[in-house]
Amino acid sequence: MKLVIGDQEFDVLPGGETITVGDESFAVRLTRRGNILTVYVNEKPFAVQLPEATSGGPEEGPVMLLVDAKEYQVELKGKGGGRPRPKTAARRAKAAGAQGAIVSQMTGRVIKVNVKPGDNVNEGDVLLVVEAMKMENEIAAPTAGVVKEVSVAAGARVSEGDMLVVLEPAS
Repeated sequence: MKLVIGDQEFDVLPGGETITVGDESFAVRLTRRGNILTVYVNEKPFAVQLPEATSGGPEEGPVMLLVDAKEYQVELKGKGGGRPRPKTAARRAKAAGAQGAIVSQMTGRVIKVNVKPGDNVNEGDVLLVVEAMKMENEIAAPTAGVVKEVSVAAGARVSEGDMLVVLEPAS
């Protein structure tokens, strides 16, 4: 199958626990919580918000995805072998009101939460701080938007892939 992102087209060959894009192979594993898919590529997690699934949708075409709260338009060309996807109008409506999940990139302890639901944030604003291996890691907003949900509190232990904040990107 082919994956089109922007003006670039990639040949993608799924192969069990690996995926080949162009001439490069990557180890891939997935976990799913609702419509949030955590995709581990060479063990680096990416939170992907999936469009709402409906039956009978096309197996190819454009779709808007949120990856670590950043919006990307991707297009699938050729049979993907996955579940049917929603019709284009449904995909666009869902993407327009979509919320972005920001997940923990590491296991650690939340030591500071700087935001609450309803807060407006700019790209790069520090949302919270996670301590891992005696180092403080600032979790920054990947894009400007409004905080819809804060899933953790100061003192909470988090694992890699745990939901931290849900951010609705600015339109």
